[in-house]
Amino acid sequence: MRDRIRVYHYRKPRLEQQASEDAWRALGRDLAKQPGAAAKTDPFAVFERLGEKKAWEDTVYEAGGKMPTEENIAFNENVFRWLREGAGDKVDLIHGGHGQCCAEGAIATCQRLEQFDLFWMEEPVPPTSSMDEMAKVAAATTIPIATGENLQGLEDFTRLIDKRAASILNLPPPNVGGLTEARKIATLAESRGMQIAPHFFSYGPLTWVAMVNLCMATPNVLILEANAMREVNPPVATNKRLNANHFFKEPIKFDGAYFVPSGKPGLGYEYDEKFVVSRKRLA
Repeated sequence: MRDRIRVYHYRKPRLEQQASEDAWRALGRDLAKQPGAAAKTDPFAVFERLGEKKAWEDTVYEAGGKMPTEENIAFNENVFRWLREGAGDKVDLIHGGHGQCCAEGAIATCQRLEQFDLFWMEEPVPPTSSMDEMAKVAAATTIPIATGENLQGLEDFTRLIDKRAASILNLPPPNVGGLTEARKIATLAESRGMQIAPHFFSYGPLTWVAMVNLCMATPNVLILEANAMREVNPPVATNKRLNANHFFKEPIKFDGAYFVPSGKPGLGYEYDEKFVVSRKRLA
């Protein structure tokens, strides 16, 4: 279907600079230097770590999730304003939520973020508590909603699609039931005019190349996540230990914002037997 595939990573300033608007703008400018760049960040999680102001209201919602405080919503808005001011229209920006919000809080946040033309909003509400709540968010915003990393199998995704709760599926083959099940889900999504953008975080290099081969042969792939791969040159994870593993004889490399297959048979990489047998525990 294609000869290369676009990839993206989580990006944010250094910990001590995450409250600085200049640091976020500088990050945007840096991203804009790379053609085709896309980046994901979670301002909810950043705001919690800053710890200077209350992040969530005390109200408990039956369907799950929390209501962000006004300061929290404002910080989300500012992060994407600063990134957009630095990057202009040269970078696709993704809000990488982790199911923190109740539907009302997610809708309030999305309304403030629509002006920044986000690529998608990921898991704005707890994905496994109520697909109806996610459908409520999807119907109330122009930002595409993405989810799927915590769902399992064709049945879960069929219900998600039928409820129109998302338009982008983050299906990771290791979670959803393997490559065959992932291909079934992708085909169903294609028939409904939906795209997939597989989730990838710390599954290891063997899973990465298997996932890439699936994506290369699937027509409705939008982009592929590449975080904490343990086999990256240059490293992209904040934890350098995650990138010390050289499972294959040749490291996985990127061409800017794209991955180009090696062209070799099979998965395209040969694992290093000496490395495998020398490890007490594979990362």
